[in-house]
Amino acid sequence: MKRTFIEKLLVLIAWAGLIGGILFTFLVSKGIMESNVDMAFPQAVVTFVGGIGASIVGWAVLMQVVNISDRLRKIENQLSK
Repeated sequence: MKRTFIEKLLVLIAWAGLIGGILFTFLVSKGIMESNVDMAFPQAVVTFVGGIGASIVGWAVLMQVVNISDRLRKIENQLSK
């Protein structure tokens, strides 16, 4: 199916956000672990899980927007025939 420039841009942003968010979360959690402060491990685990979760939710929302747009275009094409 042919996608518009905006949809392609949304897909690109979604994947970049997912990969970048996972890498950034990993680096932040690693920094927390290396700080050797009190309760560093639980804080690093919560940060890691929360960051991964936020990245996945952001990716899923953007992909659903593109999916809904694809469905609407398909319905419009069927109605115009």
